[in-house]
Amino acid sequence: MSTDTQLSKWQKFRQTIVWEYTQVIVVALILVFGFIRPFVVEAFKIPSGSMEDTLLIGDRILVCKFIYGIKIPGTDIKVFDFHKPARGDVFVFIPPHDRERNFIKRIVAVEGDTIQTRGDTLYVNGKAVDDSSYAKHMAFSHFRRGDFPPFRQPEYLPNDEAFSDYALTRNQFRHKFPEGNPFTVPKGMVFAMGDNRDQSSDSRTWGPVDVEDIKGQAFMVYWSFEEHPTKLWEVWKMVGNVRFDRIGKLIRAEYGLTDASR
Repeated sequence: MSTDTQLSKWQKFRQTIVWEYTQVIVVALILVFGFIRPFVVEAFKIPSGSMEDTLLIGDRILVCKFIYGIKIPGTDIKVFDFHKPARGDVFVFIPPHDRERNFIKRIVAVEGDTIQTRGDTLYVNGKAVDDSSYAKHMAFSHFRRGDFPPFRQPEYLPNDEAFSDYALTRNQFRHKFPEGNPFTVPKGMVFAMGDNRDQSSDSRTWGPVDVEDIKGQAFMVYWSFEEHPTKLWEVWKMVGNVRFDRIGKLIRAEYGLTDASR
């Protein structure tokens, strides 16, 4: 057998091996990034100041998508549901009033809890919540202040008996409940509020969040950049805007909220 023939066979063998390995790698990448990744972790960018000072505009965060469980398609069965949505969790979800965007807030009440605010104080199940370590209040706000409830945009509330009193106008509500009336979070829902309490559109505005609309729990800031308009050729100046002290920062779930027990 000639050397050329042996070389040709070796080249074909090598090409076959390379092609088979390539196929295996491609399939593995598809499985990891196309199938597994959507259920494990996802990156999000913080676009607003509603969660200051816990999260800042320009923070890039990672969200654990399986922490509350993964629903098997076509069934109501969930697997890997390590824990239920809990008070204090910082979570990403699809809000009831804007189905095209993702919001991030903190869970302050879960199903069966009663919730109310008086001034800057949050009450869960009749007990004041000490949120001074993470909640922020401002003297002036573009949101209408006032005790909660009623909701600021009742048109987004579900059309059932549990919400009927809270769909009244503010004057109607005050006339019917002069001492106020705490809202009870319905089954299968959580109540979300931004840590920047007076600069946040949240459940006080458009109602509670369905647990089926929860995408996952935020757990870490992996990158943070203080964004400022700049010219394309001045990109080098942007390096100074990186918030190195925030990179790798863990996002705490303030489980102290559970002290507001029933």
